[in-house]
Amino acid sequence: MVLRLDIVMRRLAWVGFGVFGGGGAVAVVVSLFSRSIPGVVFGLLSVGFAGLILLGLRRSAGSLVISAAGFSVPGVFEVRWTEVTRLRVRREKRRVGRWMHWWHYRLEWTGSGLDFLLEEGEYAYALGHLGGGSALYAALGRFAPAGVVEPAE
Repeated sequence: MVLRLDIVMRRLAWVGFGVFGGGGAVAVVVSLFSRSIPGVVFGLLSVGFAGLILLGLRRSAGSLVISAAGFSVPGVFEVRWTEVTRLRVRREKRRVGRWMHWWHYRLEWTGSGLDFLLEEGEYAYALGHLGGGSALYAALGRFAPAGVVEPAE
């Protein structure tokens, strides 16, 4: 069984981008024809908010796959549970613009494996999310061997 994280939140964010971006563009055009300055300002704010959503989507990773064999990001890396002696999960809040944020999860593990992920003697990989932290912890708790995962805030 394989669990893909953050797929629902990414789809909701794409819908939000379409609604705010498309709706804001339509509001700007209609307001320009009717010469309504508040409508133009509202439409531009809506388009700006859609831009923030797009920025958050570009920085989020929605392809972490956790299974009974290990965890991976397809095309980037694959780590098997037999290679991991300890896995720590850290959660940080990252800003997108002034009013939006997304949660950023950092996976750090000790063991053997990929040299290009090695940072100061430990393996590390940062994963950005618009949501899905509880799903991440639940998947790691379900698929990881007992005693390997150490949640750390």
